[in-house]
Amino acid sequence: MALFVTLVIDGTIGMVLTFALIIALVVSPLLTLAVKRHLRVQPVLNGSAFSKGDKIYFGIKLFNNGFLPAPVISAELYRTPHFTADGGDALCGSVTGRSSNTLTLALTAVHSGKAYIGIKSLTLTDYLGIFSFNLKIDGDAEKELTAAIYPDIPEVSVQTGLINTSSVFLSAEDDEEESDETSSVPTGLAGYDHREYSPGDPLKRINWKLSSKRDVLMVRLDEKIKGAGRTLLLDLPYCELTPVLLTVRDNVIEGMLAMLVSLIKEGREVSCLYRKQGLWMTAEIRSQGDIYALQEELSETEPDKAGGVLPDPARLSGVPIVFTSAMQGCSGSAELIARRFPDSMLISSYASSLPSFSANSWVLSEGFELHKM
Repeated sequence: MALFVTLVIDGTIGMVLTFALIIALVVSPLLTLAVKRHLRVQPVLNGSAFSKGDKIYFGIKLFNNGFLPAPVISAELYRTPHFTADGGDALCGSVTGRSSNTLTLALTAVHSGKAYIGIKSLTLTDYLGIFSFNLKIDGDAEKELTAAIYPDIPEVSVQTGLINTSSVFLSAEDDEEESDETSSVPTGLAGYDHREYSPGDPLKRINWKLSSKRDVLMVRLDEKIKGAGRTLLLDLPYCELTPVLLTVRDNVIEGMLAMLVSLIKEGREVSCLYRKQGLWMTAEIRSQGDIYALQEELSETEPDKAGGVLPDPARLSGVPIVFTSAMQGCSGSAELIARRFPDSMLISSYASSLPSFSANSWVLSEGFELHKM
């Protein structure tokens, strides 16, 4: 345009316009660099722990200590698939002189576990929109932020097959005598505790003598069985972090929590083993409060990169019930568990497409029902 004005309209005006543009090309990046010296950037998150379905707000706080307004600041973000973003993963904005501004991205928590979100790149474009300069995060701020997302605790009735399937691990003698002796708490003495029959309970556990007296079917629970230890083993092997993997992990973790709820309602105590920071941790589940504590622990779980590490058999009480998020293509841990504990109940997710590794392999449906493979 300056060349057109110089050659066609007026040479003097054209030359002035040309010099003005040249000066602007020099002054614009210089002023931008001057503004950059007074800019501070700090990522923020509106919390550290969330439930699935919660709205999460990731913000980039901009501080301008200079008197000149900043040109356009652009940020490209990255996040793990625990979140979905409303409107993409980019933010842009500006901040006036001697003030602050916050650029905000709305997210939704869709999967449980330890989630990450951070700034992939941050650039400052000059006033003419020609030159770009990289901005650094404030020295005291974290470039990557984490959030703990709680798994759900499904409400599963004790009448479902979820709890009754696990009864295969209650090793009782078939020929034990019936008794109408009852006990409300474990006493260590010979005697039985009873509850009403639920569909799916083994018929051999029905106490016909007591049932005839009470005019309702009663199922016998031996004291030594009710008080016996039980181990649930949570296997979360490392796989490529994708929405499918997180769906599988959620299904497995929440299925295990559902089983714990059912076991607690049955009055049974459970030991739960899970991996955290490279170590096997044990959670003793005796009440609903213990399940909530485990839920909080599992909100910070990450896939276990140290595959093939099984807990010391001495920490297991009997044959474990194993919940695994292994998938086709990263199923080494599930195969190892099936070999090491051939009698264990191996439960995988419906979405994992995991083949059967033992005669006691089960699939957990989306509605947390167990189906034999």
